Amino acid sequence: MNPINIVIIGTGNLSFHLSHFISSNKHMRLVQVFNHRKTKVATQLANSHNCGFTSNYNLINTEADVYFICVKDDAIAEVAKKLAPLNSKGLFLHTSGSIDISVISNCLKNAGVFYPLQTFSKNDTLDWNEIPILIEANSNGSLSKLKTLAKLFSPLVKSMSSQKRLTVHLSAVFACNFTNALYEASQQIMSNGVSKSEVKLLEPLMKQSFNKMLALGPKSAQTGPAKRNDKVTMQKHLTILKSNKQLSTIYKSLSALIISQQNEKF
Repeated sequence: MNPINIVIIGTGNLSFHLSHFISSNKHMRLVQVFNHRKTKVATQLANSHNCGFTSNYNLINTEADVYFICVKDDAIAEVAKKLAPLNSKGLFLHTSGSIDISVISNCLKNAGVFYPLQTFSKNDTLDWNEIPILIEANSNGSLSKLKTLAKLFSPLVKSMSSQKRLTVHLSAVFACNFTNALYEASQQIMSNGVSKSEVKLLEPLMKQSFNKMLALGPKSAQTGPAKRNDKVTMQKHLTILKSNKQLSTIYKSLSALIISQQNEKF
């Protein structure tokens, strides 16, 4: 089959990884990168994949098969409105976990969602075969095209409504963003009492706890003073945190959460 011609709107972390994968796959071709400003990052991204670049909406390629809208969530609606006058027959896809499909389907005829359930940073090494891709489209024809596209990226493709996808996105925030913030808090606490090099003492624990959670499930893998309802130890910890009201509040809330989770009966 002829390669799927693709335009990427935006030049963030996801755009970086999408463009690299597209360029490595013979069934797809990156024909253009768009960014609202001509930045060094944007032009470098286009040049590295030998494709066109523009910062002018009127100069976006109108013959592409697929347009990935990879911009901040609060900019998706505005970008979709600016893309509508192109009158392209291509499929326009936003890549957000939390934005309803209607935000773009209200102004773009062929609209969908391509949401990779993963965290993206430019220096990451990713295996797309292990990344679930949640998809949604505003017509059966668009959904069929979207499934074909998504399966070029990953075998883990699942159709999902906007509301269900939002629930998954919320779960992902707890599993990834919040836990990462707690890792940062743990290192800050550690660095207040030990040398910088000793902060690395936490790393084997972090790896083991994650692997055990995957093997046993989070509830069965849980250990620590809150699970034991060890009030003496918890009070010692709170004494250390007394000068940090925010972390003290978090400690109390998470300890209460652990206690309630361990007492849940199914």
